[in-house]
Amino acid sequence: MYRILKSELNNTAKFKDKFYEYVQNLQNIIDKEANVYLNQEELSDLLLSACRANEFNIIEFQGRNSFVNEDNVLRWINEKLIPNTIILNLDDPDVVRLLLFCIEITYQMFEGGTKATTTQKGFRDRRRTFESILSDQFVGKLGEVIVKKLLEMKYNIQILLDWDISTQIERYRSDIVNASKRVSIKSSPSLAGIWAEADIGYDYGITVKCSVPQPTILQFFVEVCGFLKLLDFADARIPSDDERFKGYIQEMRKRIRGYKCGEIQTSLKGFVCGYFDTHEYKPVSKGVELPYLGEVREERYLIKISQLKYTDEDWNKFLYCIGILN
Repeated sequence: MYRILKSELNNTAKFKDKFYEYVQNLQNIIDKEANVYLNQEELSDLLLSACRANEFNIIEFQGRNSFVNEDNVLRWINEKLIPNTIILNLDDPDVVRLLLFCIEITYQMFEGGTKATTTQKGFRDRRRTFESILSDQFVGKLGEVIVKKLLEMKYNIQILLDWDISTQIERYRSDIVNASKRVSIKSSPSLAGIWAEADIGYDYGITVKCSVPQPTILQFFVEVCGFLKLLDFADARIPSDDERFKGYIQEMRKRIRGYKCGEIQTSLKGFVCGYFDTHEYKPVSKGVELPYLGEVREERYLIKISQLKYTDEDWNKFLYCIGILN
């Protein structure tokens, strides 16, 4: 067993440095036994999250010392992580729908066609750029696609997502359209997070951690030849004696040389942490301080990921409760 210090749980860099070789060994085990590739960064963050939330009693306490139980880490990987991991290529039809949806809703936001705001909430309001909104929309909606794929893979059912772009913001609009209950699906790009959340007014909350390579939107255009066409367009219009910009174009061509037009290489990964019934919990008030999160800025449901339901039996029950399985 590895001894683990509180300072290492609080410091991502220290944790990753200490457990670097251990994570490499876990990578090899997962790749060999489950045929799933998780890179060092992804698996380190996911393991840190599991340790912080003490999933599967990964952290054992012996007196004043804490240790990582390696057997329980393997249980967590085999029983929760791998069965609830979905990997999608950029050419998956639902991912293509996602890209189109995000581009269109972002355009409408800037044109005033939707009530969604282009102003970022925080310690001060500031107007966000088109690109930042598009990226946020993509990650936020990706979790819904991941849940759809997971449930449709496990069961012979159809999950309908909400692809409508409304001129009005509807409260408590279910992310699963064909559910009889109000379901909130929250996506997070932070793989090391330990809190699942849902807004007040929803019946169920599902949390998904998403690993999205950056810059994803640009990568779409690289792999479907759009970026190459842009370089050809630029090359034809930049004079031959403009060595600086001809050099820039050449460097960009080198950067995408490993990609063939129409050959999709990039994948998106989603880790479904599980779901919870909001009726079993009380909302956390604004201003409360939570570990590894900080101050709660808006009253909502916040549940540790170790408390979420995630087994096949749990998902089966969930589908019955929301009226998709009879």
